[in-house]
Amino acid sequence: MAFTFRPATVAESDIITDFNCRLAAETEDKTLPTNVVSRGVQRGFQQGAEVQYYVAEDGDTVIGQIMLTREWSDWRDGWAAWIQSVYVHADYRGQGVFRQLFHHVAEQLKQDPDVVLVRLYVEQDNAPAIATYQKLGFTDPGYRVMELALGGRDAPAGDGGRDAAAGEGVG
Repeated sequence: MAFTFRPATVAESDIITDFNCRLAAETEDKTLPTNVVSRGVQRGFQQGAEVQYYVAEDGDTVIGQIMLTREWSDWRDGWAAWIQSVYVHADYRGQGVFRQLFHHVAEQLKQDPDVVLVRLYVEQDNAPAIATYQKLGFTDPGYRVMELALGGRDAPAGDGGRDAAAGEGVG
């Protein structure tokens, strides 16, 4: 099946919000407040190069997404691109949508010589997602992600305000 891949537009905020809420429900059994996720997606589009959304389409239908964020690494003198909010609609899983979307995004990242690596986080018990990422060449660098919730906004309790873990619901 021929899918297309491109940067998302702000007009797709509702579908990205929906996919993010589905992601949390399917992978962590969490119900996220839609209004908070919607605000977060809208603000993400306002962040310029710091936050980028990409979508996969089948015809005119958005069927998958990836969000990229950036982190400066002084150890590497370059940007680490973080993959987050990965979601492929259930009807399209197992068809290579995520793999193709990831390769599209990776090619975009390679155009910037200051991007030196790609990172993601994945739930420790999500063996299918881990296997998918390993097939793409990702390795476990041995770090553990820790967080401290600072309160404020409308972050769900115990969530620290982070997005649902990337890597679930992948195609």
